[in-house]
Amino acid sequence: MTMSKSYFLPAPFFDEIKAFAEKEGFPEVLKVVSKHQDGDIILESWEVGLLLNVATIWRCEAELKFPFWDPNNPNYDPEHEEGFFDAQEDHFGKILATFSDLGE
Repeated sequence: MTMSKSYFLPAPFFDEIKAFAEKEGFPEVLKVVSKHQDGDIILESWEVGLLLNVATIWRCEAELKFPFWDPNNPNYDPEHEEGFFDAQEDHFGKILATFSDLGE
C-alpha cells in the first residue's frame, strides 16, 4: 500500500520545475508537477522522490557553478557563497524544505 500526502508550493515554482523537466526530458517529473492545483498537490512517496532528485540536480549545479561557497574550503570566495545560497533559496532549498519528510 502506498501512502499519499498533501503538500503546497507556490504555483509559479511548479512552473519552474516543469520548464526544467521539459528542457531535460524528464517525463515522469512532468506528470507529477502537472498534478498540482494552484500549488496544492497530493503525492505518493515515489513521486516525492522524483522531486527530491530534481533538488539534488539543482544542488549539484549550484556546487559546480560556485565551488568555493563553503567557508571551510581553502579557496573560499564570498561571492560563491552568496551565489550558492541564492540558488538554495530560489530553487533546491524550496523542494527540500517542502518534501524532505519522505521518511515520515
